[in-house]
Amino acid sequence: MQPPDSPAIFLDEDHCNNKKILAVLAKAAVRVERHLDYFVRGTPDEDWLPLVGANGWALLTTDKRIRFRTNEKQAVIKHKVRMFYFSKNDLSGEQMAFALETAMPEIFKICARQQPPFFAAITKTGEVYLREKFAQPQT
Repeated sequence: MQPPDSPAIFLDEDHCNNKKILAVLAKAAVRVERHLDYFVRGTPDEDWLPLVGANGWALLTTDKRIRFRTNEKQAVIKHKVRMFYFSKNDLSGEQMAFALETAMPEIFKICARQQPPFFAAITKTGEVYLREKFAQPQT
């Protein structure tokens, strides 16, 4: 069950219709925000990342390359995004669902204790590792 002060989870374009992930989040009573409810397919990441940060949502994605693309990484930092990504991009929907369900308690803990922005990896077995955290951007 989601703690009352935990953020909603924003599912990126690739996962916003993933029934297995949606089922895990529903079971945990997590509020879900879906990319395609706000943006058209193909919207550049740096265009939707500000919405995620502005609303205090946590991002769930398999696109770990966001960490390495300058414009996208800067958007994560500037807009204080909490980014959780699956460390392997070749997981099936069932494998992602298993990993996410296992990871949910740690995701809640990280969101409660770590100020955004940050990048955190979710492994195939559901372990969560905080990969990068950043100084608070000046607003």
